Amino acid sequence: MKTSPKLSIVIVTWNTADITLKCIKTIKKYLSGIKYEIIVADNGSEDDTVSKLRQEGGVTVIENKANLGFGKGNNIAAAAATGDYLLFLNSDMELIDNKLSEMISYLDAHPQIGLIGPKFLNIDQSDQGSVFPPQTICNAFKEFWLGQATYSKYVPQTHTPTEVWSVSGGAVLVKRQLFKKIGGWDKRYFMFYEDLELCRQVKKLGYQIYYYPQCRFIHRHGASGKSLANASNQWRRLIPSSKIYNGLFKHYLLFLITWSGQKFRQLFVTK
Repeated sequence: MKTSPKLSIVIVTWNTADITLKCIKTIKKYLSGIKYEIIVADNGSEDDTVSKLRQEGGVTVIENKANLGFGKGNNIAAAAATGDYLLFLNSDMELIDNKLSEMISYLDAHPQIGLIGPKFLNIDQSDQGSVFPPQTICNAFKEFWLGQATYSKYVPQTHTPTEVWSVSGGAVLVKRQLFKKIGGWDKRYFMFYEDLELCRQVKKLGYQIYYYPQCRFIHRHGASGKSLANASNQWRRLIPSSKIYNGLFKHYLLFLITWSGQKFRQLFVTK
């Protein structure tokens, strides 16, 4: 009798054939000791992503007819998943060892944890921020006016699993039943802030968010979405989702704090 996998790895891709294949190959190379499946939702790629994925083998490919965004694409792929756990993985992530299996065991042994994320590394394997502090007005003011690192993503200074406020959606592990109970990724978000929203919903149900530094992934930051806008306009992509997550009043107040604080520090602090 065919047994269900313990882990379903869900990847959304859009015109990222080569980096998606690199991600999949590192999974196949390093992940062992656990039965898993890989499900890729392609959001209407216009390149050869789908054909290359089908040639790779060992991957379930779901072809969406348009770019549905990160949340919707993940939800469609997750609906086809059969594993006890879901690992949502950006296409620009890479495994470097088999520590993912240990992170799954840790989540399995701690039922109070609802969602857990690994440590992110840059291409040169230096640390990359993957944990969000509370996204409050006070923390924004401290960072953008006083120069304290209290609002942007950071790297927790710990070598042991630690409860945190929120983790980046580039790689998150969650039990499939809890994910279904939450209702999946919030489909109002096309891209950005959906990870903060998912963590918010997990905490609303009384579960904890954890950072697991023993498990490390290389993250080619921005590679999966760089074709959506040029570098000078990347920040504009955050605005629609910020309005949803923060509400209009808080969004505009945060914008004022960040914009004015950056201008102030450019004029007076950095001189």
